[in-house]
Order: sequence, then C-alpha cells, then structure tokens
Amino acid sequence: MSGSSRVGLLHSLDRFRPNLILYKISNIDLRSDMVLSVYRTKREIAATLLRDAIVRGELTPGTRLLLEDLSRKFDLSMTPIREAIPILEGEGFVVQLPHKGAVVAQMDREEIRELYAIRGAMEGLATSEGVPRLTSKDLTDMEALLATLEAFQGTTGDFLEVDRGFHLVLYQAAGSQRWVETIQTLWQRSKRYMLIAMSSDELAHFVQADHRQLLNFCKERDVSQAEATIRAHLKRSEEYLLLHWSLTHEGQRN
Repeated sequence: MSGSSRVGLLHSLDRFRPNLILYKISNIDLRSDMVLSVYRTKREIAATLLRDAIVRGELTPGTRLLLEDLSRKFDLSMTPIREAIPILEGEGFVVQLPHKGAVVAQMDREEIRELYAIRGAMEGLATSEGVPRLTSKDLTDMEALLATLEAFQGTTGDFLEVDRGFHLVLYQAAGSQRWVETIQTLWQRSKRYMLIAMSSDELAHFVQADHRQLLNFCKERDVSQAEATIRAHLKRSEEYLLLHWSLTHEGQRN
C-alpha cells in the first residue's frame, strides 16, 4: 500500500475512533492497530510496540527479549520496556524460561483451537448483547467499513485493521469495555496466525460474504442469526488456520 493510501486508511479508521489520536514515536509511524489514547504511559507505549513486533513476526517465537536490543529498536529507555514485558506475559505473547528469561511465546495448533473456542464464546456474547443496542450511526459506520473491505487493495495487516474496526462497532455497542479489551487481546494473538496463513485477497474472499450477512442481520435486529453468523465465521477461520498449520508445519516433519 502506498504512503498516501495508508494515510487515507488511517484517516478513514479515525472516523470510528473519536476518542483516540495517532502518535509518532521517534521515526516509527504507529499503525492503526497501535492508535494510542492521549494518556498512555511509557510502559503502555512500550507494550504496544513490543506486542506489534511480535504479532507481525518481527520478533519470532523463541526470541529472547533483551532490554538493550529492544531499547535501541524502539528508541525507548529500558525501564518502560522492562515494565511492559509482564503485560505481554499476562496476554500470552511472552513466556519466562529458566536460564533464558523472557522470550517470545511459541505458536502451535493447540493455541489456535483455544483462541477460537474462547473467541466464539466471547464474540458470540458481545454480538447478542450488541445487536439490540446498535444505533443508526453504528449501522452507517459498519456499512462504510464493509464497503472499504469489499473494495480493499493492500496488505493483510491493513485488511485486518479495517475488519477489526467493523467488528468493534458491534462489540462496543454491547457496553462492556472489559469484553472489548479481552476480545482485542484474543484478536492480536489470532493475528499472528492470520498474517502467516492468508494473503489480503484470500481474506477478502473469506470474510466478505459473512460480513454482509452479519450486517443484514444487525439491521434486522435478528440477534440469534447474527450470533450464529459470527460463530460460524469464526469456526471456518479456525478450520482454515488448522489446515494451514498442518500443511506447513506438521507436513514438514513427515
């Protein structure tokens, strides 16, 4: 995606994030999944940068998280990075190993199963609670984001950001910030697998029909069908990722 197109995408997403602003740290342009609130601490900024580097594969599974290296990479002091590591550990992105310290968590098929089982429960609940509370503006915003998805040309990461914006409108309508925060952590962990398994074209083909159907059920206030649609969509995503994992990892060992 060109620089001007990316700026346009960020501005488009900003329409749906009225309480958030875009930051720059040093020479790093924070992507739309790194939009930070005005009052973020340095620890939270470090956690966001570190999480993003793990999700995008810049820090691969098993990589030791050495404070001096990360300080240079992110142009931050070591203190907020040290404080950020337990946050990422609590979210499942980092583990502590004997004689090694903090390392990037491994990826495996069992995590895919666990993530999508939890996502199905959480996002199904958020959908059932959110659909009756959607406003006319919410539906207009979802329609605009879906139109962006349907005409999308760009990277897988950028596609997933627009997709996330679409779902956030619905889930935020449910009224529980804790639910939204939990779902977003699950999304980030799922995103590690999505980025290596799908191109943006594959994603577009995979999600567009489901999203159009979901939006129609939202407009009709059909809670049961909307919830069934999101659960079925997540199940298909899980099956696709498990198949990709089997072909690219387990197949290599045979």
